[in-house]
Order: sequence, then structure tokens, then C-alpha cells
Amino acid sequence: MSSSTSSSEPLRLLLRAAVGGCLMAAILFLGYHDGHEVARVDYHGATAVKEARLAALPSPKVVVIGGSNTAFGMDSELLERALCRPVVNMGIHGGLGMEFMVNEVKGRLGPGDLVIAAFELSCYAKPVTDNEVHVLTADLAPGALDVMPWYRRPRIHVALAIMRCQAAWKHITGEWEGAGGDRVYRADGFNTQGDMVAHLGLPQRDAARQSPVEHVMPAFHRATLPVVRELADSVAAHGARLVVTWPAIAASSRRPDIEGTISTRMAEAGYPLLGDPATYVFPDTAFHDTHYHLRAAGRRLRTERLIHDLCASGAVECCVK
Repeated sequence: MSSSTSSSEPLRLLLRAAVGGCLMAAILFLGYHDGHEVARVDYHGATAVKEARLAALPSPKVVVIGGSNTAFGMDSELLERALCRPVVNMGIHGGLGMEFMVNEVKGRLGPGDLVIAAFELSCYAKPVTDNEVHVLTADLAPGALDVMPWYRRPRIHVALAIMRCQAAWKHITGEWEGAGGDRVYRADGFNTQGDMVAHLGLPQRDAARQSPVEHVMPAFHRATLPVVRELADSVAAHGARLVVTWPAIAASSRRPDIEGTISTRMAEAGYPLLGDPATYVFPDTAFHDTHYHLRAAGRRLRTERLIHDLCASGAVECCVK
């Protein structure tokens, strides 16, 4: 082999790599801007509707934040009648993390607002997350990107490009052909206030199809208090009031030791949780598919207990007894 041939080989390899990289970038670019939605389930698209309601509601209003335990387990119409002000239930998915939930609402509050935070127990253990749930949400609710830290947004954009290309391929190959939409996890399954109601009339699932809560340890992360403090400071700055309470949970998934840790740490920091966690524990049969998703009777009872705790505390003005 001549010296000229050997010296040009690395250049050819570099050129091929550059061409391949440009081709891949072009495919991702097209997939990002013209590709399909990344999933057949449009549940996370409800985020955009909830954010629009939050921005449009006048103060005083009630803002409920949390994961799916609030999406599935709150009767906001009942809450509205008890507190005589409109409610927006921002709950979607616990995997979005406490930081996302706080960022989503903290700049959209007004005088007299009441913020009810009912975070899943995992949010105290892992308050800051960066995962596929954020990608699914940003895909259908682009405004959600605005509440994510700027340094995480590039990863979300790249993931969206890849997942949209994958979705387009599944459509082209017929993998998604004939696949029906989920009966529950859909954006139009929420009512005006933001409560998930599509599951209320469905038959109860048996125990084998129930998903227990997966607890994360340690139970209380060092980043939790700064996030809670950021929410509390924003609430106070807007002349609003913050109440932190317990999520509803199935009896077999309950962990009193974790509840005790959370209760102690929050109280020591000046943010005691409202109510007794035991009163927000329900039989496994009260849940639809996971041990955070209450059915009709359970969601009503959970809301009634929350109203009782709010009104009995003296810190919240209630219009009915």
C-alpha cells in the first residue's frame, strides 16, 4: 500500500462519519418537526388544559398540586362547594417530581389563593426528576418545557426527536394499526376542574391487576426542603396560603415509618402536614389500578376528610360546615 493511500484513509473515514452524522441529524430534525406523537396515549396532554385553567382563573382560587393521587383521588366540585371558590387540580403524574409541580404553579398565584399540596411519598424521596414522563408531557404540552430548568431542555428536545422518529416508524410499519386508545388514560378523561373521571364508571379491577406503591429510600431527600421552601416563599409573596397534606394510599402499600419520617422532617422545617395520615388510608378495593388511584366512593370520602381537616384547622375559611 502506497503512503498516499494510507494517509488518505483516515480522511475518508472522517468524511463518511460526517456524512452519516449529517444524515442522522437530518432524520432527527424531520422527525422532531413533522413526526408523530411519541405515544398512543395522550393522557399527559391534559397538562396544557390544566395550565390554561390555572392562568385564566381569577383569585381567590384553590390550586391542588400533586401526582396522580390528586388527579384520580380528588372531587374538586365538592371542594369548590365547601370553599366557595374555583378549583384547578394540577395533578398528572408523580414521576414529574416535586420540583416540576412547584415550578408549574409558583408564578401563577394571586392574593387569597389556597394551594393544597398532596405529594406522593416518592416525591419526598426524589423531589427532582428527569425522565421519560417529562418527554411525554412536553410532547403534548410544549408549555411544560418552560417550567423545566434550562439545562435539562436540550435532553428533552433530543429525546423528543428520537421518540417521534420511532413513533413514525411504528406507524409506517403498521405496528400501531388497529391499536385502540386507552379507556382511562386520555386527555379528555378529565373534567373541567382537572379531576380524572374516565375511570369512575368502569368495573373494579381485581387484586392481581393492582399495582402497589413502590417506595423509594431514603424517604426524605436533602433537596426536598429547598423545593418546599421555594413553594412556600412564592405562595407568601403572592398573598396566598399553603397547606401540605397527605396523599391517599391503599392499606397494603402504607408505610407508617416513612410517614413518620416525612412528618417529623416537615414539621421541624416549619411545614407540618395537615391531618392524620391514617385517615387517608383506604382499603385496596377502593382503588382502580394503582394504590394511589381512588375510585368514586374513595375519592369522595378522601375529599370530605380533606375538607374536614381544612375547615377544622382554622387556617382556611370555609363556606359550609
